[in-house]
Amino acid sequence: MMKNGNHQVIEKVTIIGGTHGNEYIGPYFISKAEQVGIYQDNALEVATLLANPEAFARARRFIDQDLNRSFSPPVLTGTQDAHECQRAREIARHFSQDDIGQHFLVDLHSTTANMGITLIVRNSEPLNLHTAAYVQKNIPEARILLSDVDHVQHQSLNSISRFGIVIEVGPLANAVLRHDLFETTEKVVDLVVKFLTLCKTRQEPKLPDAVTVFRFREKVPYPRNEQGNLTAMVHKNLQDRDYRLLETGHPVFMTFQGDDIRYSGEPGYPVFINEAAYYLEDTAFIITDKVEVSLD
Repeated sequence: MMKNGNHQVIEKVTIIGGTHGNEYIGPYFISKAEQVGIYQDNALEVATLLANPEAFARARRFIDQDLNRSFSPPVLTGTQDAHECQRAREIARHFSQDDIGQHFLVDLHSTTANMGITLIVRNSEPLNLHTAAYVQKNIPEARILLSDVDHVQHQSLNSISRFGIVIEVGPLANAVLRHDLFETTEKVVDLVVKFLTLCKTRQEPKLPDAVTVFRFREKVPYPRNEQGNLTAMVHKNLQDRDYRLLETGHPVFMTFQGDDIRYSGEPGYPVFINEAAYYLEDTAFIITDKVEVSLD
């Protein structure tokens, strides 16, 4: 594989929307990109993919199971009939026709949580972090979320390639478009494509020596009874406080009897607080650690 300085040289970028069918920004953004030809004269080949058309048509997150949890080896090599299992195999075959080793995936998402602009990367590949750092340099309010969970499980769509980034914007209700967040997404995608293009054309921009990131630590489940029913909700003093320090003893849930449940873990920075889709996964929020990471 070709290299340019410290970076791999990417030959193709695919912008993906509709991995979750009720997150509208991605599908409508790639529709605009196709109609207007936004990237047709770019030095990099830029393609688009509507990941789950059936779920998008029904304004549902998925038909049978979460597509973004359906790219594990047992699914990709299996014969499961679930719609998303079949679709995962179709997408994997689609990408297998390319040189996936030089292919960068940009997966567009939105969240009901107060996450602002979040760039999710796997920290096993420097190019992913460098790309996010370039976006953050141009959009200082963007935050970088590092996660090795996907690297271990190999279940998300982005795990098909070593190179990629997930763009999350919010808060945004499911099956809703918002002009400001649509524009924000477009700006981030433009910066990603620009950075990879500059690397390819040997005009690599200068990056800071280090960046502040939020590294995944653990998921915090909802309080439930023996029947699996919720016994509490996210506390109003935690709601919308994504990326703000959560101290030990801070109230995080309120029971339906009016009692506080306080955080007993080590201090950290919660993200995806009260995300609508995560009720199905029994995740009230995710705790991260705020750390500095070198870009050398």
